[in-house]
Amino acid sequence: MTSNGNMSAQVIVVGGGIAGLTTALALSQVGISSLVLERSDFEDETGAGIQLTPNATRVLFQLGLEESLVKVSHEPQTVETRHWKSGKVLCRIPLQEITARYCSHPYLQIHRSELVRILRNECEGRPNIELMAQVAVEDVEQSKDRVSLYSSKGKFAAPMVVGADGTHSIISKQLGNIEEPKYSQWQAWRTVLKEPSLSIQGSSNTNVWCGTNGHIVHYPVNVERAYNFVFVTKSSEMLSGRWKQNGSVTELREYFHGWHQEVNEITNLVDERHLFRWGLFYHARMNHSWSQKRIVLLGDAIHTTMPFLAQGAALAIEDAVAIANRMKACSMNVQRTIDSFVKYRKKRVERIQSQSERMGVVYHLDFPWSLIRDWCTTWAVTRLAKEIYRYESH
Repeated sequence: MTSNGNMSAQVIVVGGGIAGLTTALALSQVGISSLVLERSDFEDETGAGIQLTPNATRVLFQLGLEESLVKVSHEPQTVETRHWKSGKVLCRIPLQEITARYCSHPYLQIHRSELVRILRNECEGRPNIELMAQVAVEDVEQSKDRVSLYSSKGKFAAPMVVGADGTHSIISKQLGNIEEPKYSQWQAWRTVLKEPSLSIQGSSNTNVWCGTNGHIVHYPVNVERAYNFVFVTKSSEMLSGRWKQNGSVTELREYFHGWHQEVNEITNLVDERHLFRWGLFYHARMNHSWSQKRIVLLGDAIHTTMPFLAQGAALAIEDAVAIANRMKACSMNVQRTIDSFVKYRKKRVERIQSQSERMGVVYHLDFPWSLIRDWCTTWAVTRLAKEIYRYESH
């Protein structure tokens, strides 16, 4: 996907993933034009699923994506947590019932590539959004009233730049954020299987297998019985935070050797050609700058979050509508927009980052503390619905 770059954009968005494309749509919604620069193509090749909690679907539906999303996603009814060794159901959470009671929008599970495709197609249909692929930003220069980006495809300039280019953000480094995100010593392995023959009862639900040194999550991502599998393991081996790293099926099976036979069944279904792993990183408690003059960061570029509450993408989606609405409210005054955005978002983001880290501990509690976790899980999910899922970013 290429462009001649002829449109005079009011905002340049660096990064064409979920955060960047949603930002472009949110800006378009309030009448602000944007140019989105993506270092590769506007596609997601991670072969992974993603959970869209109601705080995310609310924004996406308001951007006009409800019909497209519902067609290719799955709405989970129940979450079942299981003991790593016995396979016993420890807790059964009526997720759909809880979200219907407390939230105005659904909880959806979808293939990441489908979500990116839907966002990209919607952007392509908006006259005030321009997408340019294969543009690697190499340097940034700010003047009194503009930001200039120097790239592999030449120079681009606009009154404001949004850095939405992920965990290892080039734009963030240009702001002086040279400290790398922290490696958590956890890694995640992901794969998607089409129509796997699982003997486990309730496989159409979201299943979470809890152990002390790891856990497994699997759930359907669409109505065609494609399932996303996430295997979380402990490792001091430093891995890149980037998505595309091949994983070894042999290593995965060895790690989960001794778990319940149905876990062995799952790992035996995994095709190594479609198994990827990455290190889990986070920005929590780092003194990174969210902005500098006419540049602001959002999504993983500034607040990479541990995945244990499924809020990484949701926070980026919230960011997108927040920056757009503030730009409109501030009548395109860039500094006021950025100051208002950072003040509005920072507290919520940092709170959810901390909660996500704590949930990582909760997942891996040993007996007898795990009993308390199992007794309290439905209450905890209800609290998430009240405090996180029904949040309305504005």
